[in-house]
Amino acid sequence: MTDSTRTNSPLYRFHTGAAIGAIVAGLVVVVLAVGFGWSGLAGGFALGGGVGLALIGAYLWGYGNGRRRPGAQALPAWLPSRDPRG
Repeated sequence: MTDSTRTNSPLYRFHTGAAIGAIVAGLVVVVLAVGFGWSGLAGGFALGGGVGLALIGAYLWGYGNGRRRPGAQALPAWLPSRDPRG
């Protein structure tokens, strides 16, 4: 079952909306750069920026989905082995 209080919070909706907006904006920039045939430094900057923006948006969306899960905060931190053999 999901915890609806996390998915309905304004902060979660804002982060999800910002992530989707970054993906869409990045894809729009890439399509414009390819469609208009931008070349040279400006074209490379537009393509790189568009792809980078889409990747940042995808990362933030995945990060938000991971934070939304009920057990995500309950996982213990990794510790080295306490076995006496080393």
